Amino acid sequence: MTDDRGTIRAIDWAETFPSLRLLAALRIALNFKALLLAALGVAGTVAGWRALDSLFVEHEGPALDAHLEIYRPWPWEHSLHPTPLTQFTSPSTWLSQSPLLTVWNELSLPFQRMYHAPSFVTFSHMLCCALWALIVWSFFGAAISRLAAVTFARQENTSLKQLAQFVSPRWSAYFVAPLFPLVGSFLIAALMAIVGFAMRSDWGIVAASIIWPAVLLGGFMMAFLLLGLFFGFPLMWGAVSAEGTDAFGALSHSYSYVYQRPMKYLLYAIIAGLAGLLGWYLVCIFATLVFELAYWGISWGAGHDRLDEVFGPRTLGKTADTGTLILYFWNDCLRTLAFGYIFSYFWTSTTVIYFLLRRSVDATELDEVYLLEKSARHGLPPLKTGPDGVPSVVDEPASVNSTESSQPVESAIPPAATT
Repeated sequence: MTDDRGTIRAIDWAETFPSLRLLAALRIALNFKALLLAALGVAGTVAGWRALDSLFVEHEGPALDAHLEIYRPWPWEHSLHPTPLTQFTSPSTWLSQSPLLTVWNELSLPFQRMYHAPSFVTFSHMLCCALWALIVWSFFGAAISRLAAVTFARQENTSLKQLAQFVSPRWSAYFVAPLFPLVGSFLIAALMAIVGFAMRSDWGIVAASIIWPAVLLGGFMMAFLLLGLFFGFPLMWGAVSAEGTDAFGALSHSYSYVYQRPMKYLLYAIIAGLAGLLGWYLVCIFATLVFELAYWGISWGAGHDRLDEVFGPRTLGKTADTGTLILYFWNDCLRTLAFGYIFSYFWTSTTVIYFLLRRSVDATELDEVYLLEKSARHGLPPLKTGPDGVPSVVDEPASVNSTESSQPVESAIPPAATT
């Protein structure tokens, strides 16, 4: 008998290198439901920001108007031309093209700029933009995160109705969790403002110098809260989606994982950023190919000159212009779905990162995810008494609910059988 002890027959690469599981985020992010939710979310976010712009630009003038240009393009106005592979190692490409960094920066930028606002009006505008983005993505981002959690852990498909049933009662948890650190920093700043007000006098400066260590402690607490929020806010979505927890639970999980596993978190973010950039490259190529092949096929019948007239700057009449608008609408829908991949991948990859960090910190298996209880349960089959007085199961299926089946079956045993 051959002794094959110690022979390696197979290597479970996913167990050996858990970061490889981040590649699953690419597949989940390309789910049509995730793309649709992301497209609706980004369109709703831009629409709200544009409405807020119209309220504040008149008060702040050209300075704020130039500051807001980053928020104004609609998702279908973004270019889908893929970045050459030779530029993937450029830091500028990472900052401008990586889905993970792009969405992270776009969603957190209004919160960051609140603390550098030159005036109260600018502060109010940034606060409104931040809250609107939080309102929108507390539903759409939460739905994508829940879809990713169930797909990653259970390999099960989740319908839009099931996603809405899970997210709707927990919307407040997604929305409130990131606000706790902000409110805490504002309260600390309010206490420090009292000291600052006292420093308007000479004796106030002397008094402030005595309690200055407490001021520095307040700055430390604010830095702890805000850094944990900046790096951990995506994990809050993953915590609620995977655990079904409340806002306090989401806050606790995210801060725990950020501060206990910072290097592992950074490693996962780098790998997810690289994978997301490659995925965005492939999405751009595919979407561009769809447009080019569609035009190529249509040109067989319409001709290139006619297509140039239809999609050109000239007007062709009321009827033709109406058709052209509808054609542009469908093209914009495809562009929006393609651009939605950026946001879909962000929420999907951060949810997978949450699962990996949860296993590292809490030793929780990757296939554990909170599932809603099923309302319908199968009851016990009814019993019948045989000729010998012994009860037996009826062959026909029962329509007994769970509460009825929990009651003892007394009529099935005659008194004579008990004696």
